[in-house]
Amino acid sequence: APRRKPLHTLNAWVVTDDAGALLHAGNTPGGDGQVQWNMQLISHLLDHGLDPAEAVSAPRFTVFPGSDADVVGATEELRIEDTVPDAVRSELASWGHRVVAQGALDAGGSAQIISLDERGVLSGAADPRQEGVALGVD
Repeated sequence: APRRKPLHTLNAWVVTDDAGALLHAGNTPGGDGQVQWNMQLISHLLDHGLDPAEAVSAPRFTVFPGSDADVVGATEELRIEDTVPDAVRSELASWGHRVVAQGALDAGGSAQIISLDERGVLSGAADPRQEGVALGVD
């Protein structure tokens, strides 16, 4: 029988202002990681004012294991890219988290973001963790 490729689902999201006007749209595949990474992307944009390129390039973390059948029961750990400062990772460990450092851009995901600024200019970015590109066509 032919081998099937793994199924990748997209967990897309849209952020609007109070009047319903588009501010941001994005997504990332990644099973249990996608909800975590999408939350991080939205926080980077809204809470920290990053632009799309900064948001998709920012360090990520993942609480492991999730609910994927192949990892249920695995040892719990907080996987976090080593570009997060040592002091932050040390403090998380002091709070009782089992912190596992991953290399820069190794946390996973393949985020894409498009944002619309107050001037009406669209900007987009593709995650450096995977192959991809953001293109604009006029």
